[in-house]
Amino acid sequence: MIVHKLLLVVVLSSFHLSCDAVSPETIKVMLYGQRRALANIQTHNVSSDCMEGIRKMTINNTIKALDSFGKPGAGILAGNVNWLGHFDECTSLDGFQYCSIIFNVSLLQSVGSIPFTYGLCAPKECSDVDIYNGIDFFIDKIPGLDGIISLEASSLPTCTKNPHRAYDAKFIVTVIFFSLLFLLVIASSLYHAWYHSPACRSMKDSTLIDDQTSYPPKEDQAPLVSHEDPSKSPVQSTSIRGEVGPARIGTFHSVIFSFALPNNLPKLLSGNMSRDSIPCLNGIRVLSILWVILGHVFSFPMLIEIFNPLTGLGWFQRFGFLLVSNAFFSVDSFFFLRLTPAMAVTMLFYVFITPYFGHGPFAQTLSAREDCPKYWWTNLLYINNFYPIHDAQICIGWVWYLANDMQFFIISPLIILPLYYIPWLGMSLIAVLCAGSMCTTAALMAVYNFPAAIMDITDITTATQSDDTFTDVIYNKPYCRITPYLVGMLLGYVIYKYSRKSIKLHWVIALLGWIVATGIAFACIFSLYNYYNIGPWSKAANVIYQMFCRFAWGVFLAWVVFACHYGYGGWVNSLLGHPAWAPLGRLTYTAYLIHPIILSLFLQHQGSPFYLSLTLIAFYFAGVSLLTYACAAIFSLTVEFPLVGLEKLFIPRN
Repeated sequence: MIVHKLLLVVVLSSFHLSCDAVSPETIKVMLYGQRRALANIQTHNVSSDCMEGIRKMTINNTIKALDSFGKPGAGILAGNVNWLGHFDECTSLDGFQYCSIIFNVSLLQSVGSIPFTYGLCAPKECSDVDIYNGIDFFIDKIPGLDGIISLEASSLPTCTKNPHRAYDAKFIVTVIFFSLLFLLVIASSLYHAWYHSPACRSMKDSTLIDDQTSYPPKEDQAPLVSHEDPSKSPVQSTSIRGEVGPARIGTFHSVIFSFALPNNLPKLLSGNMSRDSIPCLNGIRVLSILWVILGHVFSFPMLIEIFNPLTGLGWFQRFGFLLVSNAFFSVDSFFFLRLTPAMAVTMLFYVFITPYFGHGPFAQTLSAREDCPKYWWTNLLYINNFYPIHDAQICIGWVWYLANDMQFFIISPLIILPLYYIPWLGMSLIAVLCAGSMCTTAALMAVYNFPAAIMDITDITTATQSDDTFTDVIYNKPYCRITPYLVGMLLGYVIYKYSRKSIKLHWVIALLGWIVATGIAFACIFSLYNYYNIGPWSKAANVIYQMFCRFAWGVFLAWVVFACHYGYGGWVNSLLGHPAWAPLGRLTYTAYLIHPIILSLFLQHQGSPFYLSLTLIAFYFAGVSLLTYACAAIFSLTVEFPLVGLEKLFIPRN
């Protein structure tokens, strides 16, 4: 138990520097007194297996284990109160496991309780309950600590054994599934290359000649070689002379070629767009998903410990940082189709494969998937924004928006049909739904007294302790998010109804539209500058902002698309509508699904608290974005594009 005593000495003596809560006499008692308390720990709180493991510890292992314990470093007053220790040193010792435990430390009444994470190295025979009970009992017996330091009551220590996770049947089955999928893509690609090779073409030509010689076509049968104009035929064949013409591929080959890289890669990389498409949407999609990734690059480190959290809090007072803290608008800028297959494959990979990739003090926590066995089906039914009730319980938490998107899609015929047959009724319905959504948001904001800023850091010590969070009540609910979708539906009707040449605007009107739209976007993003720098807003101001901000953002996006489509976009349309955006735009959905997994895997390999630096995060953002699109391309070529091809083959559209 000398290990436990030295641990408490290190921790508590460091806090003595800040608050004089622990006197030298207390430390002396910790080292040389409380023998009866330690005996009680041995006999009543710690299992016999754990005590046996402690007795087996050698001097060399004890020194190395103690060296791997977390120790106080510089910057305590700057927020560096998480001492994780050395994960690799601990796990390299035979018979030891790395554990992290959370203390609640109350330094000053004005600050409140601060969570404090500590890393320690314990024998493998000690369970998380043993470690919790032993340290909790020991703290209670130290004089002068009552009300100053306590263990987090809701969580046991998190311990990582080496190897930290054994391969189970679910992992093996999932690996087999992905292996077969990749083998199918490779085999299909090789067969596609052979099928279109000169050797195969000559074989088909000779077979065709033999068939025509032996079995001449009857008068009531179509000839094997068509003499129709090739330009009028939608399919291609090979003539007897080996010239490439219209060719007919059977259903079997169409199914096989749906998985072939030579068939799908040109579709992905093509910059061509149909005449009826809206080119600027590709640029909007790509910039929106990059905005999502940027927001997550800044927010995901909050899932682990931060070396300099006060530095991050200071960023919120910077004007330009509002582009990051208000990145929540990014998800209102696009919607997805063909959601289920790609999301199901992502769930398989995330739940059964990624937990084996992590290695570090945060890996055990970030690889936990306890809620997925309970709630995975809610994702496939697109009700995960209603059930489970709390956002933190969602399996793959970032797919909450897909539920909104699907719910909007399901109810859209109730709006589109009146809009098509009785336009005034459809427009009235859109107006009523927008008003209802905004009023609902306002009422919920008033009842729950939520702040205007979703990332509220103005008064951390008095943050609500209620189980009802802004995300659970407002942020992920369709009745609070539907206004941008409704504005988009109205814009879609206008584009459908009026051709590009039928709407003429005076240049003054167009310029005024851009000024107003830019002002709206500026207000949505940057109006919170005073909130972070001057102080919290009044309740009425909070309600008004959240009531109108999403509708206003939808109006801004609608103007950008309208102006670009009808020729009033200028350089904005030239930028957003450039063909280079098209390939990246096709990867938007898979990038949305994949990028949180990449961020999580990156954080699982962090061996120390995350250091906040704008320059470092800029590098992280660039690397994560590049890796996201690379993985999204692989995902799309192996999963999304083949399934789209099969859908078009078996469920053709008129």
